[in-house]
Amino acid sequence: MCMSNKQVLWGSLFLIAINHVPSALACEASALTIQSVSSKSQYDVFSAGTFATINTYRIDANIIGEPCNLSLILQLNDTSRSLKGSNQDKLNFEWSGQIGMPVANQWHLSLTDSQPSATIQMRFPSKQWLASGTYRGLLEVSPSYTSDSKQIEISPSSLPVSVNVPPAAKIHFYGLTQQHYDLDLGTLYSNKVIRSAPNLWVQSNTAYTIVLESSHQGMLRHESNEAKWDIPYQLSLDNDRVNLEQLDAKIQRLSATIGQPIPLSFVIGETENKPGGQYDDTLQISIEPQLSQQP
Repeated sequence: MCMSNKQVLWGSLFLIAINHVPSALACEASALTIQSVSSKSQYDVFSAGTFATINTYRIDANIIGEPCNLSLILQLNDTSRSLKGSNQDKLNFEWSGQIGMPVANQWHLSLTDSQPSATIQMRFPSKQWLASGTYRGLLEVSPSYTSDSKQIEISPSSLPVSVNVPPAAKIHFYGLTQQHYDLDLGTLYSNKVIRSAPNLWVQSNTAYTIVLESSHQGMLRHESNEAKWDIPYQLSLDNDRVNLEQLDAKIQRLSATIGQPIPLSFVIGETENKPGGQYDDTLQISIEPQLSQQP
């Protein structure tokens, strides 16, 4: 009799479902740009405010990934903090912005996926004496690379910038605030020399012309208003004789001045056989800057 043993084999299979979680997106950045958001500005050398003009610029970049931090440096290509005129005169400025901070002559800032743009200003303080003309520079924004961190690869961007300083001139009586001055000529007699008038004070950032207009074309008129009793007089500005017979006499200066005193002197003409009384004339003195300028 044959006997056989039968063995029953049991098996099991465990199925495990695994969800694949993709890795976080790598940081990527592109299209770094800088552009002006303010109109072309002018710098008034006589401005009384804290800043004579302010230029505003916006920096943008396409940033993908979170968290991504794009560190940038904004500066002029010559690494200074001044625009340059045709004679290398310097128009200085200060950096300002809500994002970032000044470091030496640069502005350091960071852009992120949630904040991919920033507004930066170049502020030009008042009371800088500058020759008229256009002051230029080249703004550059580029990624910042440090020894302990790897920066995102992105191409730099640049933008030409300029500020125009228009011709400007001022004239007033030295040491006086009023624009009107009554000069007492005293008792008149022939060839009397009068040097008691206050000096003129002239400021101009370009060549300029002083224009003088006499109400009676260089004559002191009697209180009767009779032209036949007119007494002539001669006016000199800093030893330059002025022909007041012209409707508008002009004295030209070919160079700029930050401040120059100009003395006035008068010589009374013939007074013989003139009636007694009060004689007077009115002089209007103005200044015109040379409007043509080098770019």
